[in-house]
Amino acid sequence: MTGTPASPNPSTSVTDTISQITSKPLYTHSTWGYEVSDLATGEALLSQTNDTMFVTGSILKAYSTVAALAVYTPDYRFQTPVYGIGAIQDGVLTGNLVLVASGDFSFGLRDQADGTLAFNSLPEVDHNYADTGLPGPVLLKDSDPLAALNQLAAQVQAAGIREVQGDVIIDDRLFETFDGWPDGSIAPIWVNENVLDITVTPAGQQVTVDWRPQTAAYSVRAGDIRIVPAGGETQLNAELVQSGVVQISGQIAADANPLQIWQIPNPADFARTAFIEALARAGITVSAIATGANPTNLLPPAATYSETQKLAEHTSPPLSEFTKVILKVSYNRAADLMVCLVAVQNGDRDCPAGIAPVITTITQLGVSQNSTFMFDGAGSDERDRTTSTDMTTFLRAVAQQPYGAAFREGLPILGVDGTLATNQKDSPAAGKVQAKTGSRIHGTPDDRFLITGLTHVGYIEAESGRQLVSAVMLRDVPLASLDELFTADGDLGALEVAVQQGL
Repeated sequence: MTGTPASPNPSTSVTDTISQITSKPLYTHSTWGYEVSDLATGEALLSQTNDTMFVTGSILKAYSTVAALAVYTPDYRFQTPVYGIGAIQDGVLTGNLVLVASGDFSFGLRDQADGTLAFNSLPEVDHNYADTGLPGPVLLKDSDPLAALNQLAAQVQAAGIREVQGDVIIDDRLFETFDGWPDGSIAPIWVNENVLDITVTPAGQQVTVDWRPQTAAYSVRAGDIRIVPAGGETQLNAELVQSGVVQISGQIAADANPLQIWQIPNPADFARTAFIEALARAGITVSAIATGANPTNLLPPAATYSETQKLAEHTSPPLSEFTKVILKVSYNRAADLMVCLVAVQNGDRDCPAGIAPVITTITQLGVSQNSTFMFDGAGSDERDRTTSTDMTTFLRAVAQQPYGAAFREGLPILGVDGTLATNQKDSPAAGKVQAKTGSRIHGTPDDRFLITGLTHVGYIEAESGRQLVSAVMLRDVPLASLDELFTADGDLGALEVAVQQGL
């Protein structure tokens, strides 16, 4: 094994406990790497294979969210305005209504009255994971996918508009919509985070299908769905079978009520339809047909909008709330969005161009370009790599930055919330470990699974009162079933408990 010797020597009880965890038969063919350092001094207290690169999984989101916080600041708010382009007389806009997308991924869906964004914590899984096979995805409680559009429509009506004799257009020129990363399309406009949430409910030998948001853009129907006995396996798949029609097929257990998602391939077209319908609900007539392609050819030149043309605007909660959602639920496409927004701030409209300035930011925070490699913003690319030393160095430096508190407050808390809510819930360390989690797992042709990366990185408030930074990484773990993933993740949590209690 490689690594920097830890000093001073930790107590025997801590090292013994860690040895018991890492030497379990499950890890006979696996590799562990970790580093625990003093937050204030940087002194390495525990380390093993700490200079070796590991597959990151979602801990890479720490890099992309910090870069966004650094260039935009935690207090930044997304402003999504609506402009009337044309003459307005007696409540009639003769011209076009334009909604200018800002990259607000919540866009009302997660917005709370107290200025925060809502998120699910395990065992409830975020709806964006409803197509991954993970158990427990549910809709966010009391959420409204069309909230921001309804608010904007009401503002347009309050501005005196009752009719639009023209078209409605989504200006999505903030950056080029990009679909080259593993988790799907990243666009400047987000309505219901650009997915349809589909719920399938067995009823005897039939199923009922419901979905949201319901618009004229898409309907959802049941295809060939086989109902299997209660407790059986549920496997469903949604696909576009004809223009505007999504079909869900597969099999469902008689006692299941699963959530499935389908990613919308044309976010601007979808948002346009949904906005025209919101305007209708607000009593505003639009002469254009609600469905169809977003007519970007009718857009005015970029950056020519004036305040006098503004009819409405949606203002988001602060960016710190968005990065919190990304980190707490491990939201892949939103982490990719942060890279796109970094590119925009760097004067580029191509999402991949955001990777270089992210690397520049984290390099300035002590990360080595020789041992950290980034191919997306979410950690979903199997080529993403970092080391535990890079992570602890980075975490120490982040803590000294103006955005450091916002980043730390966004991390999942062991035994309390986010992806760590059920991990070590009843341990004495619950509530005292804040860490981003990551995992990369692959099914095999013979129905087994292989963990290529399982990771936790973050901050620990030790029982002694000492403040620590920690990075724990594991790779190449064979699993007989997906349930063993949670066993292994629990072992990473148990290692953090040993550190929290013993240092």
